[in-house]
Amino acid sequence: MATLIPPINPADIPYDSERLVLQALEGLPDSYRVLHSYPWLRPNRCYTNEPLSEGEADFVILHPERGMLVLEVKGGEPRLQDRQWYRGSREMRDPFEQARRNRYALLDAIEARSGRRILRGMFTHGDLIVFPHSRFQGTLPLNAEPRIVVDAHDLSTLPTHIEGAFAAWERQSNSLSNIQFSQLLDALLPKLRLYRCAGSELSLEKQKIVQVTQDQQATLFGLLASSRVITHGGAGSGKTLLAMEFACELAQEGSRVLFLCYNRNLATWLNEQLTIRVPADSKAQGLITISTFHAFALGLAKKAHVEVEDPDDAGDLFWEEEVPMILEQAIEVLRTEGRSVEFDVVIVDEAQDFAKDWWVTVESLTQNGRHGRLYAFLDLHQSLRKTPEEPPIEFDSKFELLTNCRNTRTIARSAASLAGVSIRLLPGIPEGELPSVRRTPSRQTEAGLILNELRSLIRQHALKANQIALIGPSSLQNSVLSGHGPIEGLPFVSDAARWRRGDGILVTTARAFKGLEADVVIIYGLSNFSHQFTPIDLYVAWTRARHRLMIFCHGEEARNVVEGALGNHLNPLTLH
Repeated sequence: MATLIPPINPADIPYDSERLVLQALEGLPDSYRVLHSYPWLRPNRCYTNEPLSEGEADFVILHPERGMLVLEVKGGEPRLQDRQWYRGSREMRDPFEQARRNRYALLDAIEARSGRRILRGMFTHGDLIVFPHSRFQGTLPLNAEPRIVVDAHDLSTLPTHIEGAFAAWERQSNSLSNIQFSQLLDALLPKLRLYRCAGSELSLEKQKIVQVTQDQQATLFGLLASSRVITHGGAGSGKTLLAMEFACELAQEGSRVLFLCYNRNLATWLNEQLTIRVPADSKAQGLITISTFHAFALGLAKKAHVEVEDPDDAGDLFWEEEVPMILEQAIEVLRTEGRSVEFDVVIVDEAQDFAKDWWVTVESLTQNGRHGRLYAFLDLHQSLRKTPEEPPIEFDSKFELLTNCRNTRTIARSAASLAGVSIRLLPGIPEGELPSVRRTPSRQTEAGLILNELRSLIRQHALKANQIALIGPSSLQNSVLSGHGPIEGLPFVSDAARWRRGDGILVTTARAFKGLEADVVIIYGLSNFSHQFTPIDLYVAWTRARHRLMIFCHGEEARNVVEGALGNHLNPLTLH
């Protein structure tokens, strides 16, 4: 029995004429392919500016040795008079011309789609007109011939007439090889897979995520009304954006603002944003200084000519204990020389990462010291310290940001489950996809899986390099991705500024990416937790993803934690 494409039950065909023909075609041998109701669409001739031409072949019969035959089926009682065909009193198209037009449209498609590896001269091709309800009387028109016409009387022996029609159209003995016949089938039956395009979905989700929430606005007014405020907020609650907005408001009023943070990548990004938020003609121009604590200290030491050892050779003790003393020394030297460094306001983001002993020095950078205007923003769940603590200084007010305004609902919920914290989700926040977990057999096999995922994101989902960040336990040069790339012409980079410009795909660590975010985050290299990658690092990396999160695990401990967070992502701590 011939292979029917698509496989359809004759009883499901609505037209009696085609149903009768299909039942008759069931007598063809297995080597035949029968395409039912095959539509086609192409430009009229070769002119792209002309309207499209469309058609549909009732049946297409394919055979590797015989070739291709187009069957046009006409039910009822058609008649021909004065070169015009009629069904009853209504005009109808010439069935022989219609079959010929369909055939040549398919031949053109086969040649074009096969890259002209299959040409029409390589196989027999022709037409067969079938009148399943009637018998013809009289003389056939000049564009017809008895061997290519089957009426109701001959319908029961249709397979035999198909053989006769192939013989009638055969100009020379030729047949397609198995490979050639497969190429012909591929041309007429292409395989098409439609992917959910993450690029377009992310654009729609971005429009729904609120950047400034009501509790942020309330906090902003509270900050303006108080001199010393500490603000707690979970990942994605907009602490950094709020701190930046506050700094710009103060500078517009003429205040000199020092904005300190811990992460140098965050400081770089904030300075980029500053050039956008504060144009050259703004009143705030030159009044905001943004820096990491360590960079500010070393910069001030250079200004005061305080001798400092080479930071490239320095260890943890230098950054933790010596840099604060260097900063104090530089402040004192400049004060003695009449070049005091004082700011009207000091804002500290990532305050949870500042050591307790640094805060006395930070306070001294304000005009009124311990009573100066100082504002701290922190999330104790993201602290690099073994024992997270609030700054050991006095604040007049305390605010909390509970509303997530960065992530989709599924990412926000699962992150809250991971950290055991409460969050508030606005009604308009999109649901998004649940973070996906890929179990990798080993560290060695992980790179190949990641590369395949990146190719899919860029090629099939139309994402750009600066929408994707890979976060792991080590830097690029020490990661499983070292030596790989480029992917779709995009190299791996470790510089977040280059990544934002679109120069490559970022490979970084959770600690280096703190305070930043990406549309898609891939967390990789998860085995067992250590000082190099702690549960807090996992939480930080998790919350960097705005819209999509993928996690590659090859260790039991990390995988259990990840799957536990995903299993409990509808936790009762979520506030709706």
